[in-house]
Amino acid sequence: INLVLEYTMVSFQAILVFISIFFFVNQCVSANEVQFYQNYYQKYGGDHIIVTDQGKEVCLMMDQYTGSGFISNQHFGSGDFSIDLKIPNRNSTGVITTFYLTSLPINGDPGIRHDEIDFEFLGGDGKYTLNTNIFANDGGSREQQFNLEFDPTKDFHTYRILWNQYHIVFYADDVPIRVFKNNTNYGVNYPTNKMHIEATIWNDTNWVGDVDWSQGPFKAYYRDFSINGCQYQESNPQECYNDNYYWNTIMNLSPDEMQEYEDVKAEQMTFSYCMRNNSMNFPECMLN
Repeated sequence: INLVLEYTMVSFQAILVFISIFFFVNQCVSANEVQFYQNYYQKYGGDHIIVTDQGKEVCLMMDQYTGSGFISNQHFGSGDFSIDLKIPNRNSTGVITTFYLTSLPINGDPGIRHDEIDFEFLGGDGKYTLNTNIFANDGGSREQQFNLEFDPTKDFHTYRILWNQYHIVFYADDVPIRVFKNNTNYGVNYPTNKMHIEATIWNDTNWVGDVDWSQGPFKAYYRDFSINGCQYQESNPQECYNDNYYWNTIMNLSPDEMQEYEDVKAEQMTFSYCMRNNSMNFPECMLN
């Protein structure tokens, strides 16, 4: 009887392991197989956005006539948002490639007070700057810039924004590069409005310089269109702070992440808004 029971328990454990592996693999596959149109649609650009590989990859193009971009179907109140991105590989001075969250209405005036969390690659010629920015019901101006240790034109890399009621964390390939804590109790503005996701390629001569259009068209590639976010509910916005969402249980960086974060600040950060003369306008700079 003991042998039968022992065999039965081993068999049951083996079945559980098999089921766990089966579901884990299928979850991984389903996350990578999410098609573009399941979560996003084209914002602008006409034929300058090309969806390929059965909807699993998108090319955004820009030339002297227009850029292009896409936008999420839903609005969110918190989440763990990421995309795989490869930026243009030519001399792309003046070209800006983005992935961000924003509360601005579609085609709204970017000058109005709003919430926004930005990844913005500023193009160049062999040297590329990653600009991050945060708007919190204001005009933003919270730039931090980085020269990452890899070449973002050579291959896809994952850019991720964790946004919950405790902090905002920017990740590049799972390495935290920026943390913005919710310090509203110290008078610091913090994004709390519903936001949607956008990704664009565009240019701004006044900010990043003239574009050499002979190098175009400029092409940025995006993939992995899965979204982990809490869909915003007008009737119950606090639902998006529920601990049932795994990202809302992440209150701090782990010790390993904290070390990585400190290393990035020391070795890859090239600019912070807290270095400006007007840093006193941002209470978080004093806290830091």
